[in-house]
Amino acid sequence: MAGWGPWAFVVAGVLAVLHAWTLRGWSRAWRKALTSGVGAEPRALDWTVVIPARNESQQLGNVLDDLAEQELQVNILVVDDHSTDGTASLAASHQLVQQGHLRVLTAEGMGKKSALLSGMASASTPWVVTLDADVRLGPSWAQGWQDRLSGVHAKTACVAGPVVLSLSPQSPSLWDGVQALDYAAQMGWSAGCLVRDLPGSASGANMAVRVDTYPDTRNLGASGDDTLVVQALQRGGHRVEWLSDSRATVRTAGANSFPAWIEQRMRWAGKAVHYDRRTKQTAWWMAWMSVTQWTLWLGACASSASGLWGLAWGWWALVTGMNMAYARPVARWFGLQTTWAQGAMLGLTQPAQVPLILMAQAGLLRPWGIASKPSWKGRTCDP
Repeated sequence: MAGWGPWAFVVAGVLAVLHAWTLRGWSRAWRKALTSGVGAEPRALDWTVVIPARNESQQLGNVLDDLAEQELQVNILVVDDHSTDGTASLAASHQLVQQGHLRVLTAEGMGKKSALLSGMASASTPWVVTLDADVRLGPSWAQGWQDRLSGVHAKTACVAGPVVLSLSPQSPSLWDGVQALDYAAQMGWSAGCLVRDLPGSASGANMAVRVDTYPDTRNLGASGDDTLVVQALQRGGHRVEWLSDSRATVRTAGANSFPAWIEQRMRWAGKAVHYDRRTKQTAWWMAWMSVTQWTLWLGACASSASGLWGLAWGWWALVTGMNMAYARPVARWFGLQTTWAQGAMLGLTQPAQVPLILMAQAGLLRPWGIASKPSWKGRTCDP
């Protein structure tokens, strides 16, 4: 430790200051996002719900029931992406069809992006709100969207809606809470970007788009029907906003197993190559923080000096504490109950994501049932 140990303290200190400054900026942007869209002049605006669905017969009925119980009734299009499990027939037999509020159609082409494009082409309203087939909604979800879209700016082409990655946000299990906390932090960062007109991300699980501006991003791969759409719109000069109304939050489950969690991260990493430069910088910064943690741990293993172990775990505790200080207020807005145990677990899993993704892509995790190329709904995520 005598040779390079002091420099490790200096570098760690500089990085800690830079990380704290970065998180401070994200927190300020998030607080600004909470007031976005407030005070806009309301006007009449029609919109349709579009739900792309593939092999969702176990989940689709739940979201359709939620839509049937809305305080404000909306019209819905379910676009079947060539399911093999009776998804289309389940949707066609729902009470909303008999009530005249639901239509079911088959996608032109294969994949979720084609299903969404088919839904856009079939919608008779200027705006659509996309939902995933496995989300759950509160009874005021549609009213929250109606209030926001009725005051949307004339130059706006997209509004990103809030998503919480837990079906029971007020009482999540440890693992569900870790995933939900991580995702809430990502959504807080994205909302802060959008409110500053910077390249951000969104979730197609709850997103409004003006139909005449919706881009075809199928050439960019099977994944990314949300963030790639947002950034394509921004590059085209369109405005993308954030919906700061917790009534419109949707709930969806996180990964239910270790292989599913790794595959999810691989899908996200696969579409990141198409992200805007500023978005990539954020991803690289978080990856660099993870690499620093692993460097300190490995350096401590190779050294007999106890001081380096103290630095490694002190750095981990400091960074984890700063991340929690940023993430917990965001998670609270989403109605997510968080604990320091979840924060500690997140502090351990975040540094592991980069090496695990690289190992999976190299085929080293095949013994655990993780393929080198991620798949979704029985299809590999290739272009």
